[in-house]
Amino acid sequence: MDRRVIIAKRVGRLANRLVLFAHFIGAAVEHGFTVLNPAFVAQAGYFPSTSKTLLCRYPPGGGVPALPGSRYFVYYAFEYYAGVLGWLQGRGHDVGLIRLRRDQHLDLNSQAFLNALEAHRVVLVQDWFFRNGLNCERHRDAICSYFTPWETHLAAVRAVVDPVRRRDRLLVGVHVRRTDYQWFKDGRFFYSHAQYRSLMESVQHIYPDREVTFLVCSDEPVPQDEFAGLDVVRGPGQELEDLYALAGCDLILGPPSTYTLWASYYGEVPRYSISDPAEPVTRDSFLVDSRLQRLGEPAAGPPRT
Repeated sequence: MDRRVIIAKRVGRLANRLVLFAHFIGAAVEHGFTVLNPAFVAQAGYFPSTSKTLLCRYPPGGGVPALPGSRYFVYYAFEYYAGVLGWLQGRGHDVGLIRLRRDQHLDLNSQAFLNALEAHRVVLVQDWFFRNGLNCERHRDAICSYFTPWETHLAAVRAVVDPVRRRDRLLVGVHVRRTDYQWFKDGRFFYSHAQYRSLMESVQHIYPDREVTFLVCSDEPVPQDEFAGLDVVRGPGQELEDLYALAGCDLILGPPSTYTLWASYYGEVPRYSISDPAEPVTRDSFLVDSRLQRLGEPAAGPPRT
């Protein structure tokens, strides 16, 4: 019998939703179930695999075609249905719903998750920390194939990356994230342009044998003079295209974020996640996020099913 998992809650922005969807795809390949993701509504148009079907299905193929506005209607319908299931669950009924608190983590290879699939032909899931990094590593080819963007987006990426490649320079992607990070974790990862510049100069120092170009992507305009004297090119300026431009670099640095996490995973690019901008940068600071899983994620907690 075909078992289905439906992602019934939007979490975060583009990269958060890519990461969550990817973990479910890895588990789907591993355990042989189907994922439907109506919560991918705002991002579906970026990818051939999701742009034409109503429910953003994995494995791809088949399904109901999407009509204008239909995805939002369906998403809100599933969100409402999950609310009904939650009400029943709170009264002791056994329903096909797994809701995690933000401090909970559910391993998608765990017996708890597989038991829920066995007990319910359709399982709705809500929230964020559904993970299994081993599945993402093992099934990376399938995941990355599914999330290959339309050619128009890839052409915009190549227009920025290819000229640097022709100059045979080390291309270092820099994610300057500032807008929401003023408040996220009380501004812990809100760095000044001067701090980013210092880190970029450190990268130049640890690669004395290479000429370095920095591809800067930011969620706000960066004044031209902030990085004067460094060889800098700007990202395409669109959220998906900036993300995949970072994935096309040789190295990536930026604050802890699923944005650079996804770029590192998709492009197999070593990433330095800046937790302290005063910490010395070394070549060993850069690591590939092959399991699409950040360090320090919360310990597993039992789900309610």
